[in-house]
Amino acid sequence: MDLVTTRRNNIIWSINQNPVTIIINRTEKLETEGHFTDVSSQIGPLNVRIFQVGDSTKTVSHLVGNKDIADGWGLLADWQADLRQGSNITDEFTIIGIGTFNIVSVQPQIVQGQVVGYQAALELVS
Repeated sequence: MDLVTTRRNNIIWSINQNPVTIIINRTEKLETEGHFTDVSSQIGPLNVRIFQVGDSTKTVSHLVGNKDIADGWGLLADWQADLRQGSNITDEFTIIGIGTFNIVSVQPQIVQGQVVGYQAALELVS
């Protein structure tokens, strides 16, 4: 067994210790005919592992009020997951009993030039 297969199996094993099935609601801004259009799609279902990184909560001030954001959450997904980040993409999902999460950043886990999994930083927004 090569290192890529071993690492992929390790990530799947880790996810299976405490799996959560999610469906990502993706909103992507695409340029069409000189303006941006919001295109919505759903990704999944995906089996992932959600974990707490810390217990930090920050309050963000808006014109219409304040919003508490907990950014001490992470996600682990296998190499086949379609996780993306960027200024033109918003990925969010809901876990019943916990709340709605936004994917803030995605770090591919790479071994020998091949993606073996993804880690993502999450923001608990409600």
